Amino acid sequence: MKWFRRRHFQIVYRFEYLSAAQDFSEDKGFGIMKFKKIRDRLREEKVVRRRDWLSPERLGDEDLLLVHTPAYLDSLKDPAVVARELFLTQYHPWDNEVFEYFRYVGGGTCLALEKSLQSGNTIFNMGGGFHHAQPDRAEGYCLINDVAVAIEKIRRSGHRPKILIVDLDFHQGNGNTLYFEGDPTVFTFSIHNDSWVHIDDPTNLDITLPENTDDNTYLKVLNVNLESVMDSFQPQAVIYLAGSDPHIHDPHGTFNITEAGLLKRDLTVYNMVQKRKLPLVVLAAGGYGAHSWRFYYNFIRHVVLHGKRGWL
Repeated sequence: MKWFRRRHFQIVYRFEYLSAAQDFSEDKGFGIMKFKKIRDRLREEKVVRRRDWLSPERLGDEDLLLVHTPAYLDSLKDPAVVARELFLTQYHPWDNEVFEYFRYVGGGTCLALEKSLQSGNTIFNMGGGFHHAQPDRAEGYCLINDVAVAIEKIRRSGHRPKILIVDLDFHQGNGNTLYFEGDPTVFTFSIHNDSWVHIDDPTNLDITLPENTDDNTYLKVLNVNLESVMDSFQPQAVIYLAGSDPHIHDPHGTFNITEAGLLKRDLTVYNMVQKRKLPLVVLAAGGYGAHSWRFYYNFIRHVVLHGKRGWL
């Protein structure tokens, strides 16, 4: 098949993404196993090959300290502290699997950004988008801020590209908004219902939509505003948090976005990026419930099968 000859995408994943499935996923309904479902379905359908997968390394302390405070990082090495930060009702006092999960998935975000900048391709991480975490504390079930760490790692290597963060999770990415406030090389763009902070910054655009927002309203707002931001900011790379919790049946959201609407949303972002020939990192971000895996899967499958453009 022709699309096999064009490696316009890769997917980041490794077994350790499931390391906290019992402790973290089942406790709060986050469905970590959904990423295994996506991987298995892609393999069953033979739409990806072995070379399309990338395996990340875990984040070390030196990586996390680029963003997080030493005191906070030290505290996370105690499973009891991790459980308290994430409001978990069960944990293993001798085994910090939950922190390891965040280290590996965060490493996946770092690898995705590195590879995307090198190749100009679209790189999906089968997880990530921990957009609430602050340098000195967890918030919103996010233990670390993987996006901030990934950007800081690139800067440590001597590069400082202009990066646009497009966050379409139902909840505002307050961790990224606050961390990059006043940074002229990072623009944070978010459409959400659940606002956490309000800041006045020329490199931030927060759009709050009301409950029951439907496909047509959402897509119109996205098209007009994201096109304008891309034209004015002129990013050199894009990080997209493709949260599926705007879906009409998501237990933690109140929008009325359909499955088809979510795919149109994702492909709107994708095609805007492709039109400008920019590197793109895609993170799963939020999305809850037994069927939430389908929405991220739909997006990945379309990109794989339809080459460098995500036509519907």
